[in-house]
Amino acid sequence: MSLWKLLSTATPVSLDALAAAILLVVALPGTFASADENPCAKAGSDEAVTACRAATEPWERGRAAARAGDLDRAVAEFDAAIGADPTFAAAFEGRGVVYRRQHKLDQAVADLSEAIQLNPGKATAFSDRGRVYQEMRDLDRAQADYDQAIVLDPKQASGWYGQAMVHYTRRELDAAIAAFNEALRLDPRNAVGYANRAEAYYDKGEIDRAIADYDEALRLNPRYLAALTNRGVMHHEKRDYDAAIADYGAIILIDPNNRDALHNRAAAYVRKLDLDLAIADCDRAITLDPRDGTAFVTRGSAHALKRDYFRAIADYSDAIRIDADDIDALFGRGQAYEEVADFVHAAVDYAHLLRLQPNSGEVRERLERARHPPR
Repeated sequence: MSLWKLLSTATPVSLDALAAAILLVVALPGTFASADENPCAKAGSDEAVTACRAATEPWERGRAAARAGDLDRAVAEFDAAIGADPTFAAAFEGRGVVYRRQHKLDQAVADLSEAIQLNPGKATAFSDRGRVYQEMRDLDRAQADYDQAIVLDPKQASGWYGQAMVHYTRRELDAAIAAFNEALRLDPRNAVGYANRAEAYYDKGEIDRAIADYDEALRLNPRYLAALTNRGVMHHEKRDYDAAIADYGAIILIDPNNRDALHNRAAAYVRKLDLDLAIADCDRAITLDPRDGTAFVTRGSAHALKRDYFRAIADYSDAIRIDADDIDALFGRGQAYEEVADFVHAAVDYAHLLRLQPNSGEVRERLERARHPPR
């Protein structure tokens, strides 16, 4: 292991995090039923209209509250709608979606199942319940619900997105990409969909196609931080450090306190040997969080590459105070101690590291060399 290997690597955003944003795009329609589901549209008398409005008016308020993120109020309004009309499928569906957003998954399943029983032809209810099952890691039931949603309405993108996510979770990457393709054909302005397909391409090793999908996601939403992060990571892996630095810099312009972006940009600067710029980013990260071990390790590596070994040792020591088993900090400090001929302390760090990595031949070799230094 060399100093290069202990530099902070770029940190991506997981597909689960990217997928969470899709829910805001494709799951909320479960609370927005059409006029065909509104009993008042078919009410034939003034009395029927009055009775109907007793249910639909709180339902409308529930929809508005859900859109505004006031989930407790949304539940209360849907409760009122169901109390006025216990056969109002759209109100059960709306409340089920809100329960999912509140992480009340059993209640969400119960409401969405009731909505399906009352209106078994409603595709969004199946896709909404599929999402709940997916969050419960019941992939078989999730897949069945997404499949049924597609059967009922093959032009509804949420069923295809859900199916894609199940395939991705199962590591069925070709099937996931095929489902994302269909979802994006139906919903071509969904930036999150492109980002999710990008991750499937990335996991297949098709990094250029992944970057192209992130390009499209960012064309649609230039302030999409997760897409900027992951595209930056991919540029970083391709050793296109200038492109990676540009993406991390764009994040920092939007969110100056984003420590992940500062970490990633510092790592890219180190790879380019722009060491003072790397140190400046680490300084900023440490100012934001004085217990930021990653920033101390990266700054230590930058100092080591500048041959400022005592500053490197100080930074690695700070990282080790934060996490006594920080492998990168232990290895870096051991190397720095060797550089200043402090073989006793180098051996202590390598011995600690060998306990953490007992199969590392390189660490074992360095430990022996530190214990028996050249004279």
